[in-house]
Amino acid sequence: MIRRRHVFHVGGYDPITPEQQVERLRRSLASFDKIWGASSRLSEISSTSAIDASCNVEAWGPNWKTSITFEMLRWDDLIRCDSKVGLVPRLVQSARALFDFIITGTLFRYAIASWKYALFFVFPYCSLLLIALCSAGLSYLVIRPLHATFWVGLPLGILLSLAIFVGAVLWIGPKRRINHILDDAIFSHKFLYGRRSELDARLDDFAELIAKRAQAAKVDEILIVGHSLGAALTIAAVARALKLDPLLETRGPKLCILTVGATIPKFALHPMGGQIREAAQLVAGTSAIDWVEYQARDDAISFYRFDPVTLKRTSRDYSGEHPKIRRVQIHSMISPIRFRRHRFDFMQIHYQFLMGNDQLSAYDYCMITCGPLEFDVATSPSGAVGLFDANGSVVTARS
Repeated sequence: MIRRRHVFHVGGYDPITPEQQVERLRRSLASFDKIWGASSRLSEISSTSAIDASCNVEAWGPNWKTSITFEMLRWDDLIRCDSKVGLVPRLVQSARALFDFIITGTLFRYAIASWKYALFFVFPYCSLLLIALCSAGLSYLVIRPLHATFWVGLPLGILLSLAIFVGAVLWIGPKRRINHILDDAIFSHKFLYGRRSELDARLDDFAELIAKRAQAAKVDEILIVGHSLGAALTIAAVARALKLDPLLETRGPKLCILTVGATIPKFALHPMGGQIREAAQLVAGTSAIDWVEYQARDDAISFYRFDPVTLKRTSRDYSGEHPKIRRVQIHSMISPIRFRRHRFDFMQIHYQFLMGNDQLSAYDYCMITCGPLEFDVATSPSGAVGLFDANGSVVTARS
């Protein structure tokens, strides 16, 4: 059993602060304690810097106790800078990104790999088009009763349409995450073309931290969790750490990678995504690193039944080797009431991979990160189900 574990967490394109992450973990641990019969204690943030923040977790049952250092690798400051861009630059840059993803054929490859993700990618653009059409329609309804001449009505209509469009986007954009998804597309486009030097520097920092912990941490297991777009950054950082320290895979504690709600193919399917393709192949080819990816059909903001290394669709019974691919269902993690309530809340479903479950399930974020089971056991096809008694004790073997 694992007595000490170091967990790195790399979040997706979401400007969540370390304090918010710790609060989410606190709520998740409460659910973990309830359904597994365990007990846990979470500290406040013990250290923080521009690139990381840490807190400590203790989890225990009658015959086990695990101490966890939970270290968040930060890039939320870069995301917040993106969100401050003005409306016009955002529209221009996002249009440039869309044009690139179309002419390179990447958007069509998305549609083949995961039609749900392709729809998610074009959602903000379709929303903007709908707002533009509605703005033009409203402008026409306002100007038509004026019986203005063509040369007066046309410029007046254009100006009124623009005013309505700008007002609607400023009002609706933040509420429906339109701005956020556009910023995500802009970020991805710039990153692919090497125009995010600050993120490259941050990935180097992440790689150094991972290599340093692997060399010095007195733990049984190091687990690196990458969620959503953070999964691609996780693989990139680990690949850089392997280049910094070629003996990383065999030095110190077992190194494990968990990718959930992952969008690695978002970069890898683009012609300029060579960096991510090479990183994925390097990490997958390092046999001493245990990499497991969970995929869920209900998660539209990811690539379901798609191998992030071979970049090919997989069959229903495909489990892979590097990485091991586990297919799970969100409705098996949460109560039927919660599932019905959030069924079409794609962000909520997407983030369930980082939240506590309502019921025993093969996938349980807190069990994998904070439980006593070794990574290969906690991420086995049945997970921890059947390995715990009602009082939280670990049983000796799965029946």
